[in-house]
Amino acid sequence: MKSMQKPMKKLISVAVASLVASSAAQAGGFSLYTEGNGYSVGNFGAGVSAEARDASTVWYNPAGLALLNEEQVVLGGVGVFPKAQLSGMTTFTFAGSPPLPQNFGTIDAAENAFVPSGYWSMPVGERAGIGIGLLAPFGLSTRWDESSPLRYAATFSELLTFNLTPSVGGMITDNLAFGAGVDLQYARVKFNSILGNPVFAQALGLPGNAYDSLSYNKGQSTGVGFHMGLLAMFNDNHTRLGINYQSRMKHKFNGYSRLSGPLASAPNFPFPTPAASTSSRNNFLNSNRIEFPDVLTLSGYHDVNEQFALLGSAVYTNWKTLENIQLNNIVLGSPFGFGPPPAPQFPTTAVSTSSENYKSVWRFALGGNYQVNEVLKMTAGVGYDATPTRNAFRTVRLPDTDRWAVSIGGHYEAGHNIGLDLGYTYLWADKDPTVNKTNPAGVGSTFTVNAKGDGGAHLVGVQLTWKDDMVSRTVRKLHA
Repeated sequence: MKSMQKPMKKLISVAVASLVASSAAQAGGFSLYTEGNGYSVGNFGAGVSAEARDASTVWYNPAGLALLNEEQVVLGGVGVFPKAQLSGMTTFTFAGSPPLPQNFGTIDAAENAFVPSGYWSMPVGERAGIGIGLLAPFGLSTRWDESSPLRYAATFSELLTFNLTPSVGGMITDNLAFGAGVDLQYARVKFNSILGNPVFAQALGLPGNAYDSLSYNKGQSTGVGFHMGLLAMFNDNHTRLGINYQSRMKHKFNGYSRLSGPLASAPNFPFPTPAASTSSRNNFLNSNRIEFPDVLTLSGYHDVNEQFALLGSAVYTNWKTLENIQLNNIVLGSPFGFGPPPAPQFPTTAVSTSSENYKSVWRFALGGNYQVNEVLKMTAGVGYDATPTRNAFRTVRLPDTDRWAVSIGGHYEAGHNIGLDLGYTYLWADKDPTVNKTNPAGVGSTFTVNAKGDGGAHLVGVQLTWKDDMVSRTVRKLHA
């Protein structure tokens, strides 16, 4: 019995692994850049800060509001059908006992999603416009099964953001427009994992999942930022160059942590036999100050002739802002600290820190528009999207890699004031990502994942645009 009690006294808790809630589903990191409106999926966002095609310019370059001649309402969204697969081996070690390896075949954590967006704009006089947008600039999710070999690293991860962006734009000269907007952002994060110790359980003759308990953690935050842009026009407005800057967004998440399962029970003496499932909750979960990246977009648009236009974009995302993520007051399970006081108290909490060390990256897109007839326009594009993750820090929550993209879409004028868009993008990995990550799993314990991944996605964008040129004529008449 003494030989068993010695390692038991060392086991204080079970690990909480990396914390960032994201996945390899859509784009480099957890950006939803292309998903900012429905039509941009048809050319992978080529030319978005120079084309000023509709009210979505509120977000991609508010200077483009100066070119919109009628009131507009844009409603749309993007369906995301991703793939985020891993195969490889996990290894759990505990207190000098033989390690417990487990090989696993291909498993997929990707979650399908729909990313909505909406915009409104209206001209003010002949040289300015106002608008407002509601969109999701960041967000995605992964779900590893709660019985999978990866459960001690992560199960469900989710990040949702919503931006409200009132904006204004106007002409500075006959060939240059400027615009700016305020960004009000709400963010919510969930990150779950399983806490347990299969090595210790098997040493007691119990099933390896005997102590498995669900760690559920949820936080939310609000932030304030801005975006602003310039739009230069040449060749009688047949050639345009746009630049748009979206500021970084600072968040400090607050919420709660809950543990459900055998480890949420008080420890038993002298052996920590699994007790009936219970739940323990802490309402003081909070994070360090986390900065979502700022983004710089350079775009060009050129009418080659009356039917064909070329578009391009280069997007720089400053992911270096995301270095470390720390969460405080995470509920841990039974401390397995046996004996009379001053044994560890129950329940316990912990601070978990994850080093992300993202790198800043570029994203490139080249596309074209072809006006088939008066009511139908076809679009297409290709692109390359780099991942901000580094090999040494990549986790199962973000098995990300560089991607290539090919897109096709179309715009149909259903009436004098109704437009319909449909777009499709296929994303595929430039090379298979790898995960080689070891996380602490309690005192004397570690959990290691060595895996190879495969990722990609199908994006389907839809959009409805309503225009009212009567409002434009009335507004201009009032300002004449």
